[in-house]
Amino acid sequence: MSEYIRSYDKTHNSRLQILIASAIVIMTFSILISKLWRLQLIEGEYFSEMSYSNRTRLLRLAPPRGSITDCNGKILAQNQPNFSLSVFPGELREPEKLIEIAPSILGISPERMRIMLLNAANSPKYKMFQLKRNLSIEEVSLLKSNLGDTKGVVIEAKPYRQYPYRESLCHVLGTLGEISSEELMKSERFVYKPGDLVGKTGIEKDYEGYLKGEEGWNQIEIDAKGRQIGTTNKILPQKGADIMLTLDIDLQKYVEQVFVERAGSVVALDPETGRVLALVSKPDFDLNLFSPSISERNWKNLNSDPLHPLENRAIRGLYAPGSTFKMVTAMAGLSYGVIRPETTFDCAGELEVSNQTYRCWKQRGHGKVSLHKALVESCDVYFYELGLSLGADRIAKYASLFGFGTASGIELSNELPGLVPNSAWKQRRYGSPIKDGDSVTMSIGQGYLLSTPIQMAAMMAAVANNGKVMKPYLIHKIVSADGRALFENQPVQKWDTSFDYKHIQLLQKALKDVVEDKSGTGRKSFIPGLRVHAKTGTSQVITEKDRITEMDQVPYHERTHAMFVAYVNDRPKKIALSVIVEHGGGGGAVAAPIARKILCKYYDIPESPQ
Repeated sequence: MSEYIRSYDKTHNSRLQILIASAIVIMTFSILISKLWRLQLIEGEYFSEMSYSNRTRLLRLAPPRGSITDCNGKILAQNQPNFSLSVFPGELREPEKLIEIAPSILGISPERMRIMLLNAANSPKYKMFQLKRNLSIEEVSLLKSNLGDTKGVVIEAKPYRQYPYRESLCHVLGTLGEISSEELMKSERFVYKPGDLVGKTGIEKDYEGYLKGEEGWNQIEIDAKGRQIGTTNKILPQKGADIMLTLDIDLQKYVEQVFVERAGSVVALDPETGRVLALVSKPDFDLNLFSPSISERNWKNLNSDPLHPLENRAIRGLYAPGSTFKMVTAMAGLSYGVIRPETTFDCAGELEVSNQTYRCWKQRGHGKVSLHKALVESCDVYFYELGLSLGADRIAKYASLFGFGTASGIELSNELPGLVPNSAWKQRRYGSPIKDGDSVTMSIGQGYLLSTPIQMAAMMAAVANNGKVMKPYLIHKIVSADGRALFENQPVQKWDTSFDYKHIQLLQKALKDVVEDKSGTGRKSFIPGLRVHAKTGTSQVITEKDRITEMDQVPYHERTHAMFVAYVNDRPKKIALSVIVEHGGGGGAVAAPIARKILCKYYDIPESPQ
């Protein structure tokens, strides 16, 4: 019996051991199967991507932006290398090393570096995350010597924009900035990534599609420590197209120097073609402040400046054209037969209209005045009388023929069209009809009438061109990186005013005598040996009753704008220009001498004392 019991116990123990062993085996296999299932199905893609990234890495190669040159091929905007520090979050194994070393080199706090690395950790693990750009050569050298073997750390070289002439043409060339989320959403035609620099204003913005180029890719092989050991595939980036402008940087810089410490604008055109020779808006700013990115302090300073240096006054500055507009009123009067060349009016220094007194700039009056004398000496009363006879609507029609009230069409976005008021506009805007007082003020370029400097230059170009209105243009040609001509501009005539040639000749003769006659208001633009046609203007910013005789007693922002328009069309090189000096005083006294300097420079004539 005892032997049976012992045999039973032995058999029972063996079975128990077998059961325990089996349970352990089953449990072990269950764990292994579970782990394999997790690795294959749940984390398979992660480890596959990680495994691949341990031997290859795809680096984006930013395309060099196309250059911008003047009409003589001088570089106005070009590319320079810019270094940045980035990480691959999925490869970074020593973040504490980065936090310990990089901040002292980059001049930031360890806390700031830690925050940036946390942001990187929350981004896609195998896409490069930029920590800091605009690194100096010294910073690059120190980072490479201290972090060169740190896995997941990359120092990139990307091109950035450099503007050799700094402030010159800042409003024409425009600025670059980091692409916004809204711009990323809208970018259907081009491929952009967060952090890319895109054109924000000027030519840089309006011709972004030509300048950008096409990105490339570099697929590199790396070892377990993240070090590059070879290149498996490479697609080179394609440089953007180069743009040649119609402007001459030497003339542009000279005009800008003439305008030192002034606010205003100068626009110079070739009247026969519409080619822009110079386009100046003052005050200006250094384009290199924006490249590769503008600091918060500089941005705040530019935006808070009361003279608004970021505004392109040449195409967006709105001014009453003042007496420069009188040639428009004169052409309307001649064309409608309201006056003839010999028609005269008496100027006693003022005119009473609807119980309102309108004064001439010459307080004692000009006496009996013909059209020629009225233009040469800029008699206001003559044009008050003519404006009353014409009415605002007929003046408005001829203003439109000269190009006022519509954008010129120059290749810069956000150009303002100005304003040419008529009966319909007045009724729509104020719910009242045009009155005689509106016709009077409009006749001398005041009242509701508003124009831009480029419109005023285009007006003079039309007179010089015997009534043909040409479209101003800035782009001469666009050439691809391989030398193919993608675009070449041709002169475009917007319309022919069909003015009577005899009437144009009358205007031209009077505009010549504005400069050459000793009683002409533009005498200070006289240049011996050069036939200059011109018209002065003084645009009021305060009402007549508030006007003070001595300009230095008037606050700056209430002083009149000085205006001057001119052309030379009897030489192989032709030019039409407008000069506006904000709150500068009289056009003949202030703006005319500036125009004289510009014309002497353009025609290489030594300046002589007057």
